[in-house]
Amino acid sequence: MALGPGASWGGELGRVVGALPADGAAAVREWLSDGEGELDPARLMATHSAVGDDTPRPDPDDPQAIRRIGVIGGGTAGYLTALALQHKRPWLEVSLVESPGIPIIGVGESTVPFLLTFLHHFLEIDADELYRRVRPTWKTGINFEWGPHPDGFRCAFDWSAESVGLLGAMDATGNITGSTLGSALIARDRAAVFEVDGKPVSLLKYLPFAYHLDNKPFVEFLTDLAKRRGVKHVPATVADVVTSGPEWVDHLVTTDGQQLEFDLFVDCTGFRSLLLEKALGTPFVSFGSSLFTDRAVTGNVAHHGHIKPYTDVITMNAGWNWGIPTPDSDHRGYVYSSDFLSDDEAAAEMAKRYPGISEPKVVRFRSGRHEKAWRGNVVGIGNAYAFTEPLESSGLVMAADAIWSLLATLPASWSSAPGRDLFNSALNQRWDQVRWLITSHYKFNTRLDTPFWRAVRADADVSGFQPILDMFAECAPLSRRSGTLQAMLNRVSPTTFELYGMDNILFGMQVPTKRLVPAGEPLSRWRARRQAADALAAAAMPTADAIAAYADHPELNHGLLNDDDSWAGHRVARMMGMR
Repeated sequence: MALGPGASWGGELGRVVGALPADGAAAVREWLSDGEGELDPARLMATHSAVGDDTPRPDPDDPQAIRRIGVIGGGTAGYLTALALQHKRPWLEVSLVESPGIPIIGVGESTVPFLLTFLHHFLEIDADELYRRVRPTWKTGINFEWGPHPDGFRCAFDWSAESVGLLGAMDATGNITGSTLGSALIARDRAAVFEVDGKPVSLLKYLPFAYHLDNKPFVEFLTDLAKRRGVKHVPATVADVVTSGPEWVDHLVTTDGQQLEFDLFVDCTGFRSLLLEKALGTPFVSFGSSLFTDRAVTGNVAHHGHIKPYTDVITMNAGWNWGIPTPDSDHRGYVYSSDFLSDDEAAAEMAKRYPGISEPKVVRFRSGRHEKAWRGNVVGIGNAYAFTEPLESSGLVMAADAIWSLLATLPASWSSAPGRDLFNSALNQRWDQVRWLITSHYKFNTRLDTPFWRAVRADADVSGFQPILDMFAECAPLSRRSGTLQAMLNRVSPTTFELYGMDNILFGMQVPTKRLVPAGEPLSRWRARRQAADALAAAAMPTADAIAAYADHPELNHGLLNDDDSWAGHRVARMMGMR
């Protein structure tokens, strides 16, 4: 049997195909060819079926059909929810009810890479427009002034790649900093964009990053986008929530006398939780035994054009301080416990550390979640359902995760609503994971010996992560332990950042372990990789210049969000179910 030009029939597959009748062999060659005339055995396991569209549509004659949705409350959670519902189910009538008297809180918001995929693939928000209107900066990781090491430690989002080497970094320096290319870039305040022959060349599609967003322009942009996409805006203040049963809202009454009726109500009223908690009486599950902070004092500090590619996390006397770079200034926020510090004392501590900081604003919050996010015809998203505290940037990304989950479980009719319990269980588990993750940061931070930190180390409940902590204390890193052990840990103590993230956090705080998994190579190999990473980082652009290059060269974002070899490309988005 003759072969096509350039075709190779070597190996087991080639011998099998060679024994087939001509028509069968031709069909197999067409099926398993790699496009270069070569047979590719890996294509035997390839998936060729497209993901089905299981989105339910309402029957026009169904009296229980879900057609009208009211998103109650604006802000990021409200507008992202409305945009998602309108975009993914365009046959719905989506209204956003927003009180004109509630101002936008002008603070910086730190995110994680998931949000970038959510915005540009799930919601299909144009990246070029976002850069023009919102002017995001980049977050390649977190710079912790935390733990006993005088330099703190850096957690870059490429931690799972371990491109330079975690064990080598610990052996050579006693610190995780320097274990990845991302951490090398953080050390120099640079981004993975390079000038080559007068043109920008980006490697960001190989290094996960997230956005820092200035809340005010971001919400303004989402407001305009929602209007353009057909979301109905209802400027009104809710005066009363009228129920028709223990788990059912019949309608809302506004202060100007309107009566608003919807088939589904999405509570995005923030900490007030007007529908989920106040109207339906959904119990609140406090995380107070784990997370002691309940206030934040915020302000802005001039950075004079120096934009860092990371979020700062700085240990303070009764909590910690965030630093989020925006194009015009650094947004600062001191998260603290009112049991250990007054508002005036917190503001004074901030002013001493950052002379010239703007007039302080105090934000009060509580850490915890409600027993259920979805009750009857009410779904709580954002702070109306749950909040921990700002450490590890959980707020915005968890709202996006809830929206994504709602779209996957929302029925077309109340006559069929089996997804409600699944939605509640999944979201409760996710928020519990965030609780244990953040508490682990507190429990082992030995940087200061103030009354607050002594109390946290002694009393903070980390029981949800005890299996992870026990296994780390016995042998680390967890991400180098046997596959069976890792699978067991992921089942009994799933963590938002997986075991790679926990290794970075626990090693960064120098939590003791009895033994290390052997590196399996001489330290000289690690030093060679570190030298190479440092050379790349030294040649990279300052972050402000790199962001400007992306704004001026749309093809860079196009490659990031479309190329199959990108962490944020179409292929990955399809695998995640984002498209």
